[in-house]
Amino acid sequence: MGKTLLGAMCLLSTCGVTYSCSDDFDLDETSPSFLGQSIYDELKKDPKFSTVIGLIDDVENGVYKEVLARTGSNTLFVADDDAYARFFASGVWLKPDGSKYTSYKELSQSQKKLLLKGSMLNNAYVLEMMTTIQGPIKNLCLRQLSSLTAVDTVPYFPKATLPENLNRGQLAEDGTITNADKRFWDRYRNSTTRQGIYMALDNTQPMMTHFLDGQLREKKITAEDVSFILGFDGTSKEWKTSDNIDRSFVYGSEIIKPDVTCMNGYYHVLDSVLVTPPNMAEVIRTNGDTKLFSAMLERFSMPMYDASLSLNFREPNTGLPVDSVFQKIYISQRSQRGQVSSDPDGEALGDYPSLNYDPGWNSYTVSNSTKEQDMATMFVPCDDAMKEYFLRGGGAMLIQRYNPNSPNDEAHLLDNLYQIPLNIIQPLINNLMKESFNESVPSKYATIMNDAQDPMFSSSIGISSPEDFKAAVKKVLLANNGIVYVMKNVIGPAAYSSVMAPVLFNEGAQVVNTVLHADDKFTSTNTGSAPLRKFYSTYFLSMQSSFSFFVPLDAGLKDYGYVETMSYATQNSLNYRFWTFEPAQITNTNGKCLAVKSKGYFWTPSQPMVPSKDNQAGNAYQSDANGDVSTSYGLTKATMLTELIDQHIIVHDNDDLAGVQGSRNYYVSRSGAPVHIVSRPASGPVGMKLEGGMQIELNSDATPNNDFVAEVKSYNDMKATAETYGNGKTYFIDRPIQPALNTSYGVMEAHPEFTAFFELCQEASNYETLYEKLFRPASMKDADWTNEAKKYIIFSSRTDRPTHNAQRLVRFFNNYRYSIYIPNNDAIERAKQNGLKTLAEIQEYVDQHTDEHGEVVGDAKAIAQAQVTLYMNFLKYHFCDQSLFVDNCTVGDKDDLNSTGNYCLSACIDEEAGSYIPVNVFQSPGQIYVRDNTKQLHKVEEPYNLIARDYELPDVATKSYSYNSQSYVVLHSLGNDYMLFDSSLRSGLRSAYSSPAKARAFVNKFRIKK
Repeated sequence: MGKTLLGAMCLLSTCGVTYSCSDDFDLDETSPSFLGQSIYDELKKDPKFSTVIGLIDDVENGVYKEVLARTGSNTLFVADDDAYARFFASGVWLKPDGSKYTSYKELSQSQKKLLLKGSMLNNAYVLEMMTTIQGPIKNLCLRQLSSLTAVDTVPYFPKATLPENLNRGQLAEDGTITNADKRFWDRYRNSTTRQGIYMALDNTQPMMTHFLDGQLREKKITAEDVSFILGFDGTSKEWKTSDNIDRSFVYGSEIIKPDVTCMNGYYHVLDSVLVTPPNMAEVIRTNGDTKLFSAMLERFSMPMYDASLSLNFREPNTGLPVDSVFQKIYISQRSQRGQVSSDPDGEALGDYPSLNYDPGWNSYTVSNSTKEQDMATMFVPCDDAMKEYFLRGGGAMLIQRYNPNSPNDEAHLLDNLYQIPLNIIQPLINNLMKESFNESVPSKYATIMNDAQDPMFSSSIGISSPEDFKAAVKKVLLANNGIVYVMKNVIGPAAYSSVMAPVLFNEGAQVVNTVLHADDKFTSTNTGSAPLRKFYSTYFLSMQSSFSFFVPLDAGLKDYGYVETMSYATQNSLNYRFWTFEPAQITNTNGKCLAVKSKGYFWTPSQPMVPSKDNQAGNAYQSDANGDVSTSYGLTKATMLTELIDQHIIVHDNDDLAGVQGSRNYYVSRSGAPVHIVSRPASGPVGMKLEGGMQIELNSDATPNNDFVAEVKSYNDMKATAETYGNGKTYFIDRPIQPALNTSYGVMEAHPEFTAFFELCQEASNYETLYEKLFRPASMKDADWTNEAKKYIIFSSRTDRPTHNAQRLVRFFNNYRYSIYIPNNDAIERAKQNGLKTLAEIQEYVDQHTDEHGEVVGDAKAIAQAQVTLYMNFLKYHFCDQSLFVDNCTVGDKDDLNSTGNYCLSACIDEEAGSYIPVNVFQSPGQIYVRDNTKQLHKVEEPYNLIARDYELPDVATKSYSYNSQSYVVLHSLGNDYMLFDSSLRSGLRSAYSSPAKARAFVNKFRIKK
């Protein structure tokens, strides 16, 4: 007795209540007058709790009588006998034959466990403390772990009641079946040896949800919110008791008498019988109004044998013929076991579609939180809403697409829904799954986001207030891991309205679709494990953007392929390769995988790309779906496919309604790679021809045998209108466009009119000793000078930045898009005549003015420094950011000095202003004029629109499977003209060093910084 009493006193102390003892109080034998008997004894002496006492006596052969009569610290929620009478009269529980359970005596042991243990907590709580989580931190707790365990309520499912999957897959043109579900339940539904299975609906501990004032206020959940969720009138007028106290609920049962203090805990009296509801998935399956949605949801479920659950269930159920107990799992990114990545046989699920989270997970946990603080929410359309959407609304196109030979009517709807592939249904379901109850109540409707992170409920669908939101809800269902709003309408995902949607629905574009969704399972957790780490599906859900998305069809990727940049960089024609791509299936989870098979073929640039046995590169040059895309030719596959996607995305200004169907002929893709529209049919986009940098080069060479362009075969207009959601247009093309293979170094070298400018750029790499003599401070360390000296070169060495074996990279280009405006040979000669000294001439001048100690004497050093500074900045001023083309467009007015046109920054820095020196580029149909920093105009002349790509490799080309970065460049001739970066040079370039004072001032203003 003494130990029990001491435990009770500790209990009261921890709850923030302490009491003094009277003088004659016997600590070991006497209870204080305020303290009741045990929970069991207090309830037993009140005849109106006879049903609760029956539960305590009966469950697990009276184990809980001992628990509640003598030991521990517990909390019990109880209802009186009148409440139980109403419970049995209501028919809440039905027998297998459909009749009501009418009395306590008819209940099974599992049902009794649910009633008793689901109403009990294994700690003692006064009501005020129930919102406190470990810390203690007040007002954050929404849910508590109940005393129920997974083995307490393991139902037996006759095989005919197990989920039935009617999906038949899609019949491909070659007679094979594609997009078929894995029918995990068939082995048990069709078993000849089993009549059913024992299966827990989840193997985590069920929880108890309470709606208490402290937590509601902390999370800004209003009385109107909870009133609506619990099925009241949706206003606050019923929320106060007659004593003006906020009402408190456990699920839908009101606490009408809280905090009855007992020696071993507390009990709280409810107005109705507390029945722990099942999880959301089960509530959706069994409520009778969401059968169609449940059928789609169940396609993600599977039975998993659980050895621990089987053992724990057999022990107390020795009279049952139980050999195996299963638990129901939903394929999901987040579940009790983390990401669900394997099937019941232990086989990898690979890229199999998955839900955002397991809707059957009892102990569901919100990201970056604890299971006690929040729960999930789902917005599930009722059956009538599903019928309207799929028979007459936006979903009808899915039925027509995936089961075209079936009538789209109510009688065939269920079967038709099963034929929509899982990867198509997945966006719809995931859009309706929200991770937080606290943030998904009616008063917060405007901040509930869809899959594009746009408001899910807005005036566009007739919801402009919490009252509108409530009107859109047919009813609310409580589950032990969340709530389910049963909606009167289907809320479609943004994914069905974006430029991704036509790719998702097109069976002939599965390679691109695979790449778009490769990272989907890693958007909310473990993002570093995503195979591509590009998250394209998230990018394309930007519904405020306007895209033109060119999609190479599978046939073109298989029959033509895509050139590998790294092999071309070797400059060994025997190593040049192109690769084909085909959809494939992942069958393991070793490393980062992509469900695409790639195969390498040798390529001769003068010949067309046609894969055959004769030019196949061999078994070493391939990567199957199980290949790790972070290494070897798996990395090459990933590199090429992400390059391909980025090259085929064009982002337009939102007011550019025409997109690529406008007047321009050149566009810049997401990667910076130019896309050239070769021709447009007058009848529309079908038949439009386009090319990338590599095709432009091949199509203009001397060998017509290798010419090719990509052609639009079909398109889908997905742009937004006043009535519809959307973000652009999708164009399906017969083969991929390809980016340039040569660097800006290589393009300059190949054009003799650029020779003089090119040689000046090259010459900069050969005079490090000159730079050291002129610019190195005496105190600078060797290692620091090595880095400092690189500022004085234009083309990096291949040791510093590996690239094409016969070419070099522009040192200051950095993963962006650029233009180079190049003076021709005559212009460079004129610049020299006007005072531009070559480095050879500067070296000669320095040698002539160097004393016997190796020091440059007098003012000669300042003059030589100015000459080098002029040389470098003269060249760098012709390198500018932004890729601009001679095109059929108008930007700016060259004759208006207030017009900036395209405002571009050169690589030349004004030290005094602390900024890059700009150029202004004006475009008009067929022309470009460049205004330099002295306000002089320079006209671009042929050759122009020469396209290059500066790509940096991680190693020498023969050892590189990818590249580190790439910059896209367009080169233009300025003809017999050059640009000036400072007005002081208009009188002649030699003005920069015409006197020692001017030389010093010039260097101070334009010193080489980067």
